[in-house]
Amino acid sequence: MTYAFAMVPVVPAKRPMSLPLSDVALVDVAKRLYELRKVRDALLGKALFSEPAWDILLDLFISDHQGRRLSVSAVCIGARAPSATALRYLTLLQEADLIERTRDQRDGRRSHVRLTALGQRRMVGLLGRLIDV
Repeated sequence: MTYAFAMVPVVPAKRPMSLPLSDVALVDVAKRLYELRKVRDALLGKALFSEPAWDILLDLFISDHQGRRLSVSAVCIGARAPSATALRYLTLLQEADLIERTRDQRDGRRSHVRLTALGQRRMVGLLGRLIDV
């Protein structure tokens, strides 16, 4: 068994990877999970649950498939965590090669964040497990 980010075991998917998943279905699952996190926080309290890295990955996955580029500040807002916490998780995700930051060509003060190819593959694999086929 191989290990990925934070020593979490990578378990092979039950469905053969040769079966393509609909981008629409994957984005729908990501949106539902992201919205469910908001509802869970509202009903059960934010203090009990804190998953900025997961919120960042979901937000980036959704925005990538919608053709939107997110700035670092937009990603921090989407993480629903204090900026310092979100920035710390951005660094961890970047070190794990799941996201990358690129400078804005028109405004060098701003950077954009997106999933790397590895991050995209991992999110597709994970979200795909939530879809009945």
